[in-house]
Amino acid sequence: MKTASLFAATALVAVGGLSVSRAQADDLTLCWAAWDPANALVELSKEFEAESGHTMNFEFVPWPNFADRMLNELNSGGKLCDLLIGDSQWIGGGAENGHYVKLNDFFDKEGISMDDFAPATVYAYS
Repeated sequence: MKTASLFAATALVAVGGLSVSRAQADDLTLCWAAWDPANALVELSKEFEAESGHTMNFEFVPWPNFADRMLNELNSGGKLCDLLIGDSQWIGGGAENGHYVKLNDFFDKEGISMDDFAPATVYAYS
């Protein structure tokens, strides 16, 4: 269960504009850049699928096209991505435009602690 919560929290860190009904979908599409960490996320998602009952789909975009494609998706209110891992330079604009959500309440409700994450990850990304 810890892996499923960790996967959900990791993906939600950069999720944009989800409504509660979309977050409850059986099939979820995660959008991110096409690179090795994305491949690792596909592997991690298998355990998440088994534990949660959700089916994960992926839309991976090559880095040279990633920002244009995903920012267009966010700004147009597109429906392709249920979860989107954004890039760090999007944080300010993403937060101001409602594309990013704070995870404090989610963590509290789900009993997730920052101690559940690798210390280097907490230090570098929170």
